[in-house]
Amino acid sequence: MPISDIPTALEAFKRGEFLIVIDNPSRENEGDLIISAAHLTPSKMAFMIRYTSGLICVPMSAERLLELGLPDMVERNEESLRTAYTISCDARQGVTTGISAGDRARTCNLLAGKDTAAADLVRPGHIFPLRAREGGVLTRDGHTEAAVDLCRLTGLTECAAISEIIRDADGEMARTDELLTRGQNWGIQVITIEDLKQYRLDNKI
Repeated sequence: MPISDIPTALEAFKRGEFLIVIDNPSRENEGDLIISAAHLTPSKMAFMIRYTSGLICVPMSAERLLELGLPDMVERNEESLRTAYTISCDARQGVTTGISAGDRARTCNLLAGKDTAAADLVRPGHIFPLRAREGGVLTRDGHTEAAVDLCRLTGLTECAAISEIIRDADGEMARTDELLTRGQNWGIQVITIEDLKQYRLDNKI
């Protein structure tokens, strides 16, 4: 499957479909499965867990994370790309241990809910919110910012679920050729962060 154009991919994302989003080869050189957190179902979460690292992160705005009482995980971030992890969480109600596909989908749905309050979450948990930088991919060309941009550009709540796609054989990260093949096999559109960035610049959004 070739790289998709951004408008076509945005239409698919708005319908609740997954996208495969690839960053620059000089950065992580990785592809993430990304979906709107509001559209996650137990079956979609199970698919995500099966074909990725299994670490499900949820990019959100700093403002919303503050409202939900989800501070940064550490005071001093030493992660190589400064990915802004917050304290992890689970839904307070409607889950068992928090780790099943259904439980994790429930927590992601809750994080995307406009009426969700800090008291609706327990900390720590099995879902890892990420704080996206203001300005999106124009400020930082990471999957965190790309995910929030995709939500914003499609009019969805700015809350997505992401995880890195791995190879079946050895569990190492899948690279571009493999990601394109996965996209074709799965019927999932593939885009690049660079194209998303250029789309925003061209359209001044």
